[in-house]
Amino acid sequence: MKNWLVSILLGAALILVVLGTVGCGFIGKADDVIEQKAADVMRMGPDREATAQMGETVAEGHRRHIRNHRLNRQAMNEDLDALFLTDQPSRLAERAIP
Repeated sequence: MKNWLVSILLGAALILVVLGTVGCGFIGKADDVIEQKAADVMRMGPDREATAQMGETVAEGHRRHIRNHRLNRQAMNEDLDALFLTDQPSRLAERAIP
C-alpha cells in the first residue's frame, strides 16, 4: 500500500516537472502582448474614436468605457472580499471595533 502511494506521488511530481519545463517558447513575448493590450485598454486604445458607437460622441464613449472598467473593478473587489470573508464584521467580539 505504501509503495503504491509513493509511486503515485513520484509519478505526479515527474509529470509536473516535465510539464513545467516543456512549454511554449513565446512566454515572454506573450507577456509583452498582454501588457500592451492592458495598456491599450487603460488608455482606451490608440484611437479614441474607436470607443464611440453610433449616436454618441467620442467623449461619451470614453466615459462609458471608464465607467464600465470602474464597475467591473468594484464587482471584482466585492467578490474577493466575500471570498476572503472580509465583507462582514467579525462576530467574535461583543462590540464592534472601528
